[in-house]
Amino acid sequence: MMSSFEFIKEALMTKQNRRRVMERKIVEQLVSGKSFNGVCRDLRVGRNRVSHIREMAREYGYLDGSRPIPPYPEALFPDPVDGRSLQKSEADIELQGQQSWIEDRLLAGWQPISIYEEIPISVGRSSFYRFLHRHKLTGIGEEARRKVVGEIIHVPGEALIIDWGKLRDVIDLETGKKRILWAFVGVMGHSRYMMVRLVWTQDVTTTLTVLEDMIKELDGVPQKIVSDNPKCFALKASKYEPILNPVYERFASHYGTQIECLPPRAPKLKGKVERMMPFVRRLYQAHGQKWCGITESQDYIDKKVAIANKRIHGTTRRRPVDVFSEEKAVLKSLPAIAYEIEEFHEGKVRKDGHVRFRNKYYSVEEQYCSRTMIVIGNSKQVTIYHNGKLIEVHNRITDPYISKSTKDCHKAPWERATKEGSYYRKSAAKLGPYVEEVVVRLLSQGNGFIDTRKIWGILALDKKYTDVQINEACQKALSVEAYGYRSILTLLELEAESQKEQKPDKNAVPQKARTYKFTRPIEEYQQLLNPGGEDEHPDSQQAV
Repeated sequence: MMSSFEFIKEALMTKQNRRRVMERKIVEQLVSGKSFNGVCRDLRVGRNRVSHIREMAREYGYLDGSRPIPPYPEALFPDPVDGRSLQKSEADIELQGQQSWIEDRLLAGWQPISIYEEIPISVGRSSFYRFLHRHKLTGIGEEARRKVVGEIIHVPGEALIIDWGKLRDVIDLETGKKRILWAFVGVMGHSRYMMVRLVWTQDVTTTLTVLEDMIKELDGVPQKIVSDNPKCFALKASKYEPILNPVYERFASHYGTQIECLPPRAPKLKGKVERMMPFVRRLYQAHGQKWCGITESQDYIDKKVAIANKRIHGTTRRRPVDVFSEEKAVLKSLPAIAYEIEEFHEGKVRKDGHVRFRNKYYSVEEQYCSRTMIVIGNSKQVTIYHNGKLIEVHNRITDPYISKSTKDCHKAPWERATKEGSYYRKSAAKLGPYVEEVVVRLLSQGNGFIDTRKIWGILALDKKYTDVQINEACQKALSVEAYGYRSILTLLELEAESQKEQKPDKNAVPQKARTYKFTRPIEEYQQLLNPGGEDEHPDSQQAV
């Protein structure tokens, strides 16, 4: 079985070394007197290869002893020439005609890709780069192509440069899930004084909390805060003027500092903090992969950063903590009133003209329906922005039984009329004073659209009943405090039925008595009861 040393040795051996070792073994066994077939069998090598090496060994004098075998690792025979390196493609031949043109532009500092794009012949890009390496042209003009980035000088107290960076992946002790541990790094531009905070997320609340903690550690406010363009700082990045996050602007306004969100893809403008991210990861290397919680890691990185701030800086040749002690004197003082961390939310306006914030709804103008809004809230107010522009301000809803805050100017015309009662009161006054009183009481209930539908129904009764009837029904409804649409409609229907019973219709035709097929008329019964009739009475009287 192959030992670990032999396995590593075999893995590190190149193809050229393996060929040289096999040649040495074959020659050594041939010199020792082993037979041709025995060499092939023991080394498991083909007969043609052994025959070829035997002829070469005889030619170099190894077999007859005229020349000693050189010590390991010197090669016994010259390495064969790779014929592929001698072959030239059509592209290589064409590029040789442009070699002087290529060299001139490399000396001028052109990038190879720019030369490839401007070369007057048509060749493949891989063929072009192979040509540069084959003819050793890659080193030409390297110094000219290397750009010199000038140092950005900051005066004392001018800038706090901040940036995010991934520190490591960890397994959360509570949930058992994989999470990313982020490092929020801040560096003072003049003194290079560094601060590091470890966090789980990059949301607005966490960012402002960490930034406020850094300002408190500085015990002063720098003139400006320099950063990239994450969503917590800039809603939309721009080369000229970004759209800043309103909550970040309010934070800067409270502390009296300026905001500078750098142009996109410009890390060289904040190299003082970009270089610090790998440095922070290096400081954390000695911690190891053991995870004991974010608090323990924060304590560890704080100790390392404190040591780093006391070391001589490579650029300033001074300790950052000493330079910062001088820089601290020019920082602005902290505001007297503490900053209240505001909540941030981004959401769309619903069709009813309200945007949601912490399970409460706040109104905006109708023109902003279906648009995305930025909502910022503190303990007292809720502020709504659109594309960095202030749209509306509401008092924050604290009552758990109230879910909406709607301003009158944001209501629909019929809703404003309902609130004021002007339209409905005028319409009801035409029907009668009691109708108007019913409408006023319905509006005062404050049930919104529920009461409005009742008012619509009451005002629509004039299509079937007279104004007097509706007014009298409303009077009765007010007396029993049942001023709803159904109550008034029931009173009108009962009144109509009672009037119909008291005043029968004069034009109505009286109905005849109902007759049956086998019923005898009354005259027939009279004859049966009086058989003689009226003429027989006198005779009977005379007989008597």
